[in-house]
Amino acid sequence: MGEEWLTNQWFRFGASSLLNDLLMQRQKLSTGRYSGPDYVTVD
Repeated sequence: MGEEWLTNQWFRFGASSLLNDLLMQRQKLSTGRYSGPDYVTVD
């Protein structure tokens, strides 16, 4: 696709959603399962 696609206009993510995903993955690694919907905040 070329380097013109590698800009922050096309690839953006929210820091809070990234943190929530990292917390859920950490929980899965330690327990073997994903936590419930109330484990992390919902934005």
